[in-house]
This record gives sequence, structure tokens and C-alpha cells, in this order.
Amino acid sequence: MSQSSSFGIESWAAWSPSLKTSSDWLSWVKNPSALVGEEKPKVEGMQPMNRRRLKQLGGMALETAYSLPETGAPIIFCSQQGESTRCYELLQELTETGKLSPQSFSLAVHNAIPSLYTIDKKLNSNVIAISSNAGVFSALAEAIGLLADGEKRVRIIVAAEPTPDIYNSYCDFPGEAYAYSVDLISSGDLSLSISAAKEAKSNDANISINLEVLRFLLSEDQSYEAAIDNTSWHLKRG
Repeated sequence: MSQSSSFGIESWAAWSPSLKTSSDWLSWVKNPSALVGEEKPKVEGMQPMNRRRLKQLGGMALETAYSLPETGAPIIFCSQQGESTRCYELLQELTETGKLSPQSFSLAVHNAIPSLYTIDKKLNSNVIAISSNAGVFSALAEAIGLLADGEKRVRIIVAAEPTPDIYNSYCDFPGEAYAYSVDLISSGDLSLSISAAKEAKSNDANISINLEVLRFLLSEDQSYEAAIDNTSWHLKRG
């Protein structure tokens, strides 16, 4: 088993159509349930000319980022499917007209959402965009590496939106709608380790591993483990 150096949480924010305040989320930690809905947040901290470009996933992601103090830290954006709704609309447009909207196409690339944030905030922060089966664990591993390399803090932004119905038969994951941002620092009592995969454990709340990890980070639980493909990821507190 390989174990990381310790790290901690400096601040966090989360948003979903059904959970909008920190107290909502802390209650959800004790009684988790699936997070669904089509509502998009207002992202009032963003300039209107940039805000209007956001769809649901980008809006949720940046609502959480704007809820945290700006630190200029590196940003790791993590979403397995990204803006699948925007991508599907682009494919429909291409099929029907043979053309693509340049603006919508530029916003469909995976690093568009965190990049839009840095443009709006006039930041030159290091931005990393991840799409991975390991989800937030990939973002945590990347963040721990940046902290070990001397960064004082790293912001991870995790987001998911329901995929268009036409893809449902190909999906083996819940159609959740949520986003959260966490500022990680190098001091704390959390650590991440990996080992050869064990049999995956089911969870009664039927929520994704990304949300299970958030639930662990906001709780006082001592450990959380998940098996993904050939790897077992283990978060530990203390």
C-alpha cells in the first residue's frame, strides 16, 4: 500500500438543486440521498457577460468556486462526463445543419469551465482538468502532488450533471446534479492511500463515489474506502 503525506481542508462549498446551503449539506452528510434536479444557480459573483455562457454543470461548479475566498491557488476541475448536455446539443446541431456554434464548441472542451473562472477573475492560476473513472480520487492525488511540490493550497472543483436521456442505456452511474469545491492545504490529519483492488462495497444511499468522498470529508468518520477498476482507494483521518 502506498500512502500520501497528510493534508487538510481549509474551506469548502457545495451546491445542488436540492441542497443549497452549508447547513443543508451538513444535514445530508448524516442522512445522504440521491441529488437530482435541473435547476441552475445564479452565480451572482460572475460578470453577466460570462455568466450567460454557463449551462447547469458549469453554473453549479462556479457557484461553489465563487462561494469560497479567492486565493489564486491552482485549480483542479474534475468531472467524468463534463458538459454532456452541451456536447449532445452540438452533435444535434452538426447533424441538422452541418455546422457548429464556435462559442458553444469552445465551451464544450473539458477545461472551459475553470478557464472561464480564471478569465472572469483575471487570474493566471495553474488549471488542470480531469475526466477519470477514479473521479475525485484522481483530483486528490493530483492535489497532494502539488502540495508536496510546495503549493500552499490547491482548489479542487468536482461537478456532475445528468446525461441526456439518449445516453441512459450506456450509463452505469446515477444521474446526479451537484458540484463542490474544496480548498486543500498541506497541514491536516487526512491521508490517501492506494492498493490492489478489493471487491467494491455497495452503499445504501445509492450515491456516487464522488459524493461518498465529500460525505467523508465533511463527516467525522475515520476512514472511507472504494474500489475502482483495479485500484482500492483509501481515505483516512487521524
